[in-house]
Amino acid sequence: MKYNIYNIPSMVFFVFLLFTILCSCKKKDETPEQVKQWLLTINFKDDFINPKLGAIVFISDLNGNPLADTMIAGNSRLVMHTDKTITPPFQVTLVKWEPDMHNFLVTMNTYLNVVPSEWTVIGQRLVSTGDAVVNLLNLPDYSGPILFSNSGYSNLTFTTSGNIHPVYKSPDDLYIRLNTGSGPVFTWKNGIVAGGVYDVDLTSMTAASTHAISFPVKAQDFKVIISGYQDTSVVNSLQIVTDEQIGNGSYADSVIVCYPPSVFSSFHSQIEMIESWTSTSTYFYSKFGVIPDQFVKTDAAITDIQVNSSSVTFKSSGNFTVTAAKWSFQDIDNLAFDWTVFGPDTLTTISLPSLPPSMTNMFPTLTPDSLRLHGFELIHYPSVNTYPDYLERVFNPEYYGRKEKYEAASVKIRVD
Repeated sequence: MKYNIYNIPSMVFFVFLLFTILCSCKKKDETPEQVKQWLLTINFKDDFINPKLGAIVFISDLNGNPLADTMIAGNSRLVMHTDKTITPPFQVTLVKWEPDMHNFLVTMNTYLNVVPSEWTVIGQRLVSTGDAVVNLLNLPDYSGPILFSNSGYSNLTFTTSGNIHPVYKSPDDLYIRLNTGSGPVFTWKNGIVAGGVYDVDLTSMTAASTHAISFPVKAQDFKVIISGYQDTSVVNSLQIVTDEQIGNGSYADSVIVCYPPSVFSSFHSQIEMIESWTSTSTYFYSKFGVIPDQFVKTDAAITDIQVNSSSVTFKSSGNFTVTAAKWSFQDIDNLAFDWTVFGPDTLTTISLPSLPPSMTNMFPTLTPDSLRLHGFELIHYPSVNTYPDYLERVFNPEYYGRKEKYEAASVKIRVD
């Protein structure tokens, strides 16, 4: 076969023209790929999500409109995008559910003013290895309830035999304290394991150390829980309650707490104070480290509050880092919901975001009209300067195990 060299350029041009036409047609028929906007990456660790159940994460814009939502399970890495074009910040809601006494509790936490970032959400799930049974022998004369406490569990009771204690760390130590005419005394039992039955002889008990915590004003009601950590070098070590007290309605300007000497390397003190039963405000103080000498009352105040369906408008004064509003609901099947929204100190209104499809499909009884505002709180963290710093402390793994150990003072109004 012979080729005409004079026709080659025209053939090349024809092929090029045909290729161009075909490519042009293909481009016109293609649907342009939609560019999705990255919102947030979340790393779930240490069974924050119950491995037998699940969780939901949804993201909303500033007006509460859904941007993205998904159901997840287990320890996973979640990357969330939206096909909408938005300008940060936005809102992020973490939803999980757990058995709780006689019902199922759905816990929903919404964080406002979030910018695109990477979070690590870490749990500290208490998984019981079984129960230990404790019988008390040769009790001295005492008054009030008996405190039983081991790692992650405590109980105030008048029962002296057949006491059942979940064991989360096996073997574990058991702390038993009671009040006598000469003051609080305790005994310490080492090496309790799941499935064990123990007779504890209280013939000889040791005097507990005491510490006075003063109130800035006389309080008609209070609640104090003092817990100890045996090893603070382990960030997720479980605390052991050393004292728990509730006021009796008489005005008090201080409370004396007790603990076993030379056992704990650090303490967690949690104190709730109400100046009077007619007061609308409850004050809280939490401190990790040494047991404080005095209750630190925040100067933050809620000067006005207006509740309107699924939003709350308020006026405030004083110093605080975080604003929190909590809504609650329980349906006829004993499915309980607690929904807390956390935001910065600059807010004057907090509103619940709209429920995305994942929520309405999973929980059809939950509607905006079903929720009732339960409480409103202003929280001051002296060592946390700003709300973005607060989010950093909550979701940066560098601070793992330390968030609940920051000193905090708050004021709360119970609404319902």
